[in-house]
Amino acid sequence: MKRTGRRIAIPIAAGAAMILAFQAVFAAAQTSPPGRPGPRAARAQAIADLGLTPDQVKALGEFRKARMNERRAFREEVGRIRGEMRALAGDPKANQTKIDQLIDQRARLRAEREKSALRARAQRDEIFTPGQREKIRAFRSGRQGRMGFAGPGRMARPWAHGYRPYPGRHRGWVRGWRRW
Repeated sequence: MKRTGRRIAIPIAAGAAMILAFQAVFAAAQTSPPGRPGPRAARAQAIADLGLTPDQVKALGEFRKARMNERRAFREEVGRIRGEMRALAGDPKANQTKIDQLIDQRARLRAEREKSALRARAQRDEIFTPGQREKIRAFRSGRQGRMGFAGPGRMARPWAHGYRPYPGRHRGWVRGWRRW
């Protein structure tokens, strides 16, 4: 009788120890690292570091809202053009001149968007004082060499590292020496 009890008790104790070990590992993994502020805290810290006045903060808020509305209008217009092109591409008797016009219209929209972005950058710089602009340039130049989540050669181009999400090809990460 003693032998049967030991045969059962030993696996149960080992299983309980493994469960407790896994719980400890997962609990440690779920805690966020200290000292990493969220995006709102980082923005508040940047405003404090630059020493923005309340008028500047208000002007930046209005600037952001205006640019957000411009981006939204651009996305809606490009989406409308994309939908029309998709409908014409599915039609074998589609008018080729209409497709060409849509392509030209989309190219004009993208060019206007890029021009608008450059003008907006100049408008944004007018909000800051020369000293604040220097602080911003110094901050950006300090971040240039850092690799972010989508830094050079990482997740910005996952297919360069063997990831193939396309149907009919390898799914997930390709193993082995062939990476294409």
